[in-house]
Amino acid sequence: MNEIRRLVRQRPCKPLVFHLDNGEKQSINHPGAIITEMMIISVDDDGQLIYIDPEAVSAVRYATIPSRRPRGGRKSTRSKS
Repeated sequence: MNEIRRLVRQRPCKPLVFHLDNGEKQSINHPGAIITEMMIISVDDDGQLIYIDPEAVSAVRYATIPSRRPRGGRKSTRSKS
């Protein structure tokens, strides 16, 4: 639980994905998560409450944020001096 608390409290906030024992994934994108010994509570992007039993969490990772840089972008044509 202490590791989950540390990840949620990081600033700037980094979106997290909780992998649950039943195979589901739950994202937490906002820094306002409440973590107790018995429950992880947050709000999803639609404003709905999310309740996660800490014992059901099998892994936590940072969410992959898509790059805004286009793939295969142009290479610089400036000469190196």
